[in-house]
Amino acid sequence: MIHRFNIEAFPLSRETEAALEGLRAEREFSKVKLAILFGGLPRAAKHYADNPSPRVIIVEDPSGIDQLLKNLEQLAEVVEPGRKVIVIGSINDVQVYRRLVSQGISEYLVGPVSTQEIVEAVVESIRDPSQKEQGRLVSFIGARGGVGSTTVACNTAWTLADTAKAETILVDLDLNFGTAALSLNLDPKQSAGDALIDTERLDATLVERFLMEHDEHLSVISTQGTLKELYRPTTESVERLIDLTRQMASTVVVDLPRQWTDWTSNLLVLSDEVVITAAPDLSNLRDAKMLVDWMRSRRGEQANVRLVLNKLDAAKKTQLSVKDFQESLRLVPIGVLPFEPQVFGQLSNNGQVFGEGARSHKAAATFRQIATTLGARQSTAARTGGGENSLLGWLKKKPKKQAS
Repeated sequence: MIHRFNIEAFPLSRETEAALEGLRAEREFSKVKLAILFGGLPRAAKHYADNPSPRVIIVEDPSGIDQLLKNLEQLAEVVEPGRKVIVIGSINDVQVYRRLVSQGISEYLVGPVSTQEIVEAVVESIRDPSQKEQGRLVSFIGARGGVGSTTVACNTAWTLADTAKAETILVDLDLNFGTAALSLNLDPKQSAGDALIDTERLDATLVERFLMEHDEHLSVISTQGTLKELYRPTTESVERLIDLTRQMASTVVVDLPRQWTDWTSNLLVLSDEVVITAAPDLSNLRDAKMLVDWMRSRRGEQANVRLVLNKLDAAKKTQLSVKDFQESLRLVPIGVLPFEPQVFGQLSNNGQVFGEGARSHKAAATFRQIATTLGARQSTAARTGGGENSLLGWLKKKPKKQAS
């Protein structure tokens, strides 16, 4: 889940400040506006006497319980109702924890704290149990043009929907030349680009109009192929479209065009999984490495980047090996597909995926392997929102067990 709200933090120690700075590198906080203002709880109370309070406030205060409660009372007098307050203190006592929570504090952490502890505290404080779970976002992009990324995306989307028996939406964002509809024998009446022209009118009702039902569990948004419009969607409009589809399906598969723009790079960062399709040659290796390195620079070494090698043995004497890709990218491919133009071409002409027209083919087994790898990951829960109460009613929950 990508969160969108403001956090203001008031640390006292450099260790806490460093842990807070780590939030900027967390993918789910990529849209959060974080301000770090040194000075602890006393400064926070003075600050909000003259400034509006954000949704989440993090304060550090190593005082004893009596002084800490007095400082929190001063903060309560100036903070707007419904705000979430997380306190970082020094008292490692479960009774103190319970007392603070009973007074309405969203969470109490004992310092020194890690970035992960802060992430968990913030997410828990804003969690709304009634909020519907948001679908996973899986984006496919080719290392270069013509490597078969759309074929991989369509077959994987169909297999995910067929295996999970859950609503899956495939969104083809090659707005002029996209072929997802052709690959699935669909005839869209409008281009996906038309939905992105006016962000203000983009809502669930409009998205429903653009959805084409392929079968019981798979729906598609694509283009019929058009040069009538020079589509230049904004990052905001594309993100809005994807957010709406994620509210409608358990998995949203996006087929990204092979072009580098603000909105394509933004979707890669927002995705739960990114699948790069590459052919086994040097230019594909170079471009795949650029994409992998870029993703890791934004989401860390643990970025969920996957590799699919396609068209293996199209040029047996000159191709690079699977091992070459593994060593250069530090990725084990989740699927390796052979170069078999006859069967791939026939299915494409028929508007069928392997699961429909060649279920016993070894490539169909590979797509099931790819889908299993992607589908095995737990869905990201939608945890934004939350009840709005007075300061003394910020949080009512069972306290965590802490060592005394």
